[in-house]
Amino acid sequence: MFAYQKSFANPTLPVDEAQFYALVRAEQWNENIDKYRETHDAALKRKLPAFIFQATFDETESKAGKIGRWRKQSATRLTGLVVMDVDHVENPQEVYESWFKALNFEELGILLVYITPSGKGLKIVFKARHDWGNLIDNQHAMAKVLGVEVDESCKDASRMSFICKETDIMYLDKELFTYEDKKYAERYDAVYRDGHSAAERTNTKKILTNTNLTNLTNGCAQEKDSCNSCNSCSEKESCSEEKDENFNYHGISYKTICEAWQTAQGGAPGVGDRHRTMLQMALDLRYICDNQPDMVARALKECGFVQDIIRERGEEEVQGVADTACERRMYKDIPKRMQEVLKSTGVLSSETPRNERVVDKVNIPYEQYAERLEPLLSAPYAEACSGVSRHNWLGAVFVSGAMYCTLLTRCWYRHFNGAKQRMNPQALIIGEPATGKGFAKSLDDQIMCAMREQDEEVRAQETRYKQEQKKRGTSSKAQKQDALVEPEGMIRYLPTKTSNNIFFRRLKRAKEVVDGEQMPLHLYMFDSELDSSISAQSGGAWIGKHDLELKAFHNELSGVDYANNDSINDILPIFWNSVTTGTQVSLYKKFTPRNINDGLCSRVCIFPMETARYQMIKKKNVDWEANESMKQWGYRFEKLHGELPLERLTDHVYDLCEQSAQEAEAADDHVLDYLRKRAVFYATWLTIPRILARQYDEFKKTGKLEITDDDLKFSTLMYDAVIYFQDHFFGQMLQDSWDNAAREYVPRRRNTKNADAYKSLPETFGVKDVIEALDLEDNPARQQCKRWVMHGFVERIKQGKYKKIIKDLMI
Repeated sequence: MFAYQKSFANPTLPVDEAQFYALVRAEQWNENIDKYRETHDAALKRKLPAFIFQATFDETESKAGKIGRWRKQSATRLTGLVVMDVDHVENPQEVYESWFKALNFEELGILLVYITPSGKGLKIVFKARHDWGNLIDNQHAMAKVLGVEVDESCKDASRMSFICKETDIMYLDKELFTYEDKKYAERYDAVYRDGHSAAERTNTKKILTNTNLTNLTNGCAQEKDSCNSCNSCSEKESCSEEKDENFNYHGISYKTICEAWQTAQGGAPGVGDRHRTMLQMALDLRYICDNQPDMVARALKECGFVQDIIRERGEEEVQGVADTACERRMYKDIPKRMQEVLKSTGVLSSETPRNERVVDKVNIPYEQYAERLEPLLSAPYAEACSGVSRHNWLGAVFVSGAMYCTLLTRCWYRHFNGAKQRMNPQALIIGEPATGKGFAKSLDDQIMCAMREQDEEVRAQETRYKQEQKKRGTSSKAQKQDALVEPEGMIRYLPTKTSNNIFFRRLKRAKEVVDGEQMPLHLYMFDSELDSSISAQSGGAWIGKHDLELKAFHNELSGVDYANNDSINDILPIFWNSVTTGTQVSLYKKFTPRNINDGLCSRVCIFPMETARYQMIKKKNVDWEANESMKQWGYRFEKLHGELPLERLTDHVYDLCEQSAQEAEAADDHVLDYLRKRAVFYATWLTIPRILARQYDEFKKTGKLEITDDDLKFSTLMYDAVIYFQDHFFGQMLQDSWDNAAREYVPRRRNTKNADAYKSLPETFGVKDVIEALDLEDNPARQQCKRWVMHGFVERIKQGKYKKIIKDLMI
């Protein structure tokens, strides 16, 4: 009997015939395999359960304290079965048939042959022969029979073999489910538990006396890479050596780069730190390996500590780390840590200007984002994207999402920290002149129609009030009439040029009783020219509003207290959302190295319009149906109120943020760590309109919402995109500001004689030790010991004897 493991987080379980067929027939795993063959997404393969044919395991305790048959080398019990992989097979069915015609499977002890999940490989399971030796020796011998090469990673007894579909099974002998060779286990168990899995025999001359090997090599496609045309072992070896010599990055071998990386991290990691270190290295190497998992895995294998892992646990872990690293988000520049390594190896010069470094020109993955977004587009975003070019869809989602969230001002949800959370987006669309940024104005015209209509009556009242005031200033008859009453109604749609006094007045009046509780409502601004707000900063309208932009994201308190009679002397939470479009020139007037660390850059969702140079704007017709639909969604969302039950969504964005924290730590990426913390809000906010649009009537009736898998995919896309574009515009500026601060503001290192002397003292010391260390007389030395006791640095054991409490002095 052999075993299987559902995932790395689960213990192994025994496999009988019923369990075997349940796994290979499971619809879920069959779909994963089909998708993997279509997309080559390694994540799909890693989600598959895996058979472990060559060993079962004794019960042990996991790192988390759980008892089970965990896949540990020290708990290995060999089954007497051997697994062999044949990779890169273009026609696995034909290869299998050639073997079956030419060989006696029963005599060879072959029990199972199946096509691997990639569809381009074969897995062979057979009985171990004592006369052939250990597992890898058996594989070498069987490989010679089949006319193929051996995948050395299979020498590990705990080697996992991902499951297949039932239709991929070419050959099955039911003895597989009951076979066990206890004598083979007695011979080799202890050897494998001690980590010795290398070949015992380097040359297997006599395999089977009656087997004709001449015709067995036909049709096998195991020859790899540039060695396809080689016919002899010597030729293959020379090809391999030539290939290794060419495995370099800008003339420097990957082995040299890996050794320099390892040296920069303080040398080879110890047991317990190797997997984490390997992942950190892979995250850096992908930037110089075209983000190709196979290339990253090959580079990793140049390291000695990785070879130790392979000897102990096999190559599966290395390939898994490479796959994981290459799935993660790529940023536009090689990480700073890797740049230092490249400098030390001569790939980069310390004088190389930033814009001339060996970094590919940034190409924004518009099409990639569009492909992810397309199957998830639904109301109300589908209508918002209808008049926008495919590559600018995300910009339409950001803009319309900010508007819809503003109209949903009477709704709230529980954030994953338990706090009551409102929706406070600020959207920025950046592009060169005439790149189509005008779509934002079109969306504002339709979606925000509901808010403007609500404001119309109050604005009319204010106009009449001002006109009457003017009359009374010039007419003595009008002055004798009753005193004018200033209109108190709400106005929430504000122009950019709004004075602070008016802003706070609007803010104070924008409130409503919702579900029995008075609730502040959001103000809103739209500006088609970012330059307008920037020029206003120099005086008048915009003075003080930068502070309000910052506080609006978390609805923090702000206020004024002036002596003039018109001042709104109050402290209010800031509820203010905005949508702005502008050019990159104006963007960098607003976000400068001097203010980049104030936090605004992580509070905005920003999108760069695709620039199509030397091309005419495409002709298009107005989609009146989509416009009317957006307008109606605006009216509907304005009517919704109450708590939104979003627990599944908030749990999901929590997991996203946690994964990014781990990724940032592994890559030493401070920018990612900084940006991830607020991106979770946009991942939630921008997903809410699509959830409510799908269940609008149901929510109005019951107050309940269902969060689907597609909602979570959409949320993940929003999270990734918000971080990507924030990093695109502000990442380097943030990193440079932190680097400059680290150089300019270095705390004085207090390395006093007193501290050095204390450090040199043993853990337990006497007054004589202090006399020698500080070169003091007896009484001053005793006084020094008393001061240390008073500060809590040491404790007195007995007369004249002390014990350190802290390692180094803090003062």
